[in-house]
Amino acid sequence: QDKTPEDGGPVRPSMPKDVGKKYDELLSQIQSSILRKCDVHELLTIARLLVQGDRLAAALEADPLDHKTARVYQGVVDRVHRLSAAFGLSPADRKRLCLDTEEDVDELEEFNRS
Repeated sequence: QDKTPEDGGPVRPSMPKDVGKKYDELLSQIQSSILRKCDVHELLTIARLLVQGDRLAAALEADPLDHKTARVYQGVVDRVHRLSAAFGLSPADRKRLCLDTEEDVDELEEFNRS
């Protein structure tokens, strides 16, 4: 049984302009039916990480041999990837979300038939 809150989508908090742009981009890429108000913190974290990633990428373009910046950048990329999975932001994540939904429906149909 689905235990997610059914309270509508997240309310946009105040944030710096660059983070807000990333936040809005995220919302436009996520299926609105899976969003809940409680997702606001996770989405805000991803948006902040995306801004940080852009800054680090620019620094690496200026100095590709800066290994410390490269390690920090890779850490940011890894965190974005992990956090994004819950919202289906990669093809593999979307497929998993669809499979989860189909399995839930199949179990419900099977229960109703018995």
